[in-house]
This record gives sequence, C-alpha cells and structure tokens, in this order.
Amino acid sequence: MIYREAIHMLNTILEEKDPYTAGHSRRVAYYASKIAENLGLDVKAQTLAHETGLLHDVGKLLTPESILLKPKRFTKKELLIMQRHAIDSVKIIENITALKDHVSIVRHHHESFDGAGYPDRLRGDAIPLISRILCVADAFDAMTTNRIYKPRKTKNEALNELRRCANTQFDPRVVEAAIRFFETQKELTSVHQIPTSYHQEEYFAFFYKDKITTGYSSDYLNYFLMQRGENECICCYLIEIHHMHCYNDYYGWKAGNHLLKETFLRLKFLFDHAPIFRIYGDDFVILNAHHMNVDTQEVKDKLCLGFEGIDISLTHFHLHDFSFRTWEDFEPYLHKKKNIKQLKGVVNL
Repeated sequence: MIYREAIHMLNTILEEKDPYTAGHSRRVAYYASKIAENLGLDVKAQTLAHETGLLHDVGKLLTPESILLKPKRFTKKELLIMQRHAIDSVKIIENITALKDHVSIVRHHHESFDGAGYPDRLRGDAIPLISRILCVADAFDAMTTNRIYKPRKTKNEALNELRRCANTQFDPRVVEAAIRFFETQKELTSVHQIPTSYHQEEYFAFFYKDKITTGYSSDYLNYFLMQRGENECICCYLIEIHHMHCYNDYYGWKAGNHLLKETFLRLKFLFDHAPIFRIYGDDFVILNAHHMNVDTQEVKDKLCLGFEGIDISLTHFHLHDFSFRTWEDFEPYLHKKKNIKQLKGVVNL
C-alpha cells in the first residue's frame, strides 16, 4: 500500500539524519508488535503497533542536530525541545489521510500511566492502548542500548526496571505482556551509537572531535571504554605533557595550542591508525586492538623536539586488566599504580 511506502520513506529519511534513531524505531516497532501479540490483540492491532513504532520518533527530523546528537544529558531547555518530537511527529503525519489512525497513538507514546508524562499528561486508560505499548517498547530499547553518556543495561536489569515502574510510568498489564515476550528472547546483541561511515562521523564530529587537535574528545574516549569488549581496544598509552602551564605563560596560548596540534600529529605518525583522544587539556590517550611496542625514550624525544621546557611521560597498560567503564573512574587508580611502580623503577603497568 502507498501509505506503507510513506512510512518506510519517512524512516529512511530519519536514518539519514540519525542512524541510531532510525534503528531504534525499527526495534521499537518489532517489540511493540510482539507485546501487542502477547496481550492477545488481533493482527490489525499488531500491525498498527508496528507501524506506529516506525513513526513514533519521526518528529526528530525537526529536532536540531545539536540536541538530537548531543552525547551528554540534556539541560532543562534542551529536554523541553526534545520532548516536542511527539507533537512534531504528528505535524509530519497528520496530513496523510491513510495515517489518521496513527496520529493519536504517536502523539501520546510518552504519556505515563500515572499522568506525569507528556505532551498532554493523560492518565491510565485515557492513553491509547497502543501508545502504552509503545511507551514500554521505547523504554526497553533505550535501556538496552549503549549511549555515549551511559552504558546499556542487561536484559534482566531492563526487565526489573519495567517491573519497578509498573503503575507509575507504565501500564502494569502491558509490562506483564512485555516481560512474557522479552523473557523468551536471548540476551540482546549490544546496540551502539558508534559511527560506521564517514558521513556519520561528520555528524558526530561536532561533539566528538577535539576542536584544537582534530583528534577525539574525552567524551568519545569514555564511549570507547564502554565498548572495549566489542571493538577490542586492549592496549592503551597515556601520554602526559608536563609544565604546559609554564609553557603557556611564557610563550602564550597560541603557541600552546600549536604545541598540542603538533603533538597530536606526531602521535598520529608514531601510532599509525590508532584512535587518539585528548583529555584534560594537556594529555592524550591512545587505544589499539593489539599490543603496540614502542621505544619510550624515542617517543618522548620526538614529542619534545622543538618545545623547550616541556617534559613528556608515557604510561602503558592493558585495558583487560581493569573493569572501569569511564576514564574518570579509572584515572585515580592508574596514577596510584603508576606512582608505586615508578618508585620501584618500573615503567609499564
């Protein structure tokens, strides 16, 4: 049917803007149809659940990319703008006659069973049943997907969260049906936001590229650490630039920025193809899937060449030896271990 072609066309456009959101919509559509089936709804209702699942986030086409792709939690103002996607979804589909049955469902998929949702603060059975189904499917997929700012929950952790929020955010009857379905499924394949093409990298670059060096930012480093079991980055070098404050005071900030840019370029040459992250202003982290054997003194000499008053230290370790999920959690332990080892005359961790 033509209207189904329109649904898939809108989903394709959404995928071009944000691959994560489009993949999320496809998963929500599948989950919603299966939850409807477990509720005993007929095939027509199951199909409607699937179609509205594909459409429920189409309003994000109108959401500014600076908010849609933001790797951190939203401010209050940004959250209000993001929440408009339910109304914006209606704006996009309401003039398609064949989708008239979809409009109310899409508008209310973020209403909460206790009336604390949006946009209209509907409560209980006043919320369309399929909207209540989408709300559960949407939340489950969000919880089981790795985001830049937080790791995903396991299937059981997500199911426990559904149970906890039954009668508040979620319709308890829908939660029971969802749990019956999800418990029959294997542990979900980890879904992530990592870009897979140059086009996607450019979308992400606004947030994840360091503006001075063009390397990656510390936000992206934390995402790599959360994903390290999948991208197999096991070898890590921490490069610390010492006396940078004095260098900036003596030569000026412009010269300091040049030093950082040049350090990145030299690291890129020394550690070919390995992702390089600038953290805390003056330090760099390099990750690689395989062990990188480097001459520590040679690296220090090359990085310091031409920059008087600067000293460099290198620390090498394997990520598999640690269970930390973010660099902020890991760094204090790393420095404690490094200081102990250096007192003993040992360079590598």
